Amino acid sequence: MSKDFSVTTEYTLDKTFFAECYDQTSHPVKFPKAYLKGILFLLFGVVLLKLELLPNGYVGWFFIVLSIIEGLSIYFKRTWWLWRQKISSLSGTKVVFQADAKGVSYKSAKITRSITWSEIDQLEQSDLGFILHIGKQRQYVSKSCLNDKEIAFIAEQHTISKAK
Repeated sequence: MSKDFSVTTEYTLDKTFFAECYDQTSHPVKFPKAYLKGILFLLFGVVLLKLELLPNGYVGWFFIVLSIIEGLSIYFKRTWWLWRQKISSLSGTKVVFQADAKGVSYKSAKITRSITWSEIDQLEQSDLGFILHIGKQRQYVSKSCLNDKEIAFIAEQHTISKAK
């Protein structure tokens, strides 16, 4: 494709986009490892209550309740994240996404961000979109607002930038 080609599209930050973004970019929770901290809090609380190490059992019960809250926070992690995004000030706003030979940029009512192709460490492609890895950050671009030619252009531009 020519260097003059560019992609400009617009999408809305709504619940559907946020759900797709979370599902595509989050790391799956592994059962024993994810709940380890909660299990340790529970065991610590039970030990404090059973051995009566403190004059009252409030601290033991505190750790037991804390373990329950920790377990619930892991179990409802997706729901909690979606709710926080839905009540954010950016929810419902339109975002203009542009990609050209220089890089990609996002522009909304409150945020403008440009990322050059050389800043993008990895371009991970899933069935539903692109995940741009920039250091430890990840940016998500949905393919729902892109056609096949634009998808190919984005993948090609990243490949060209990494070949340099």
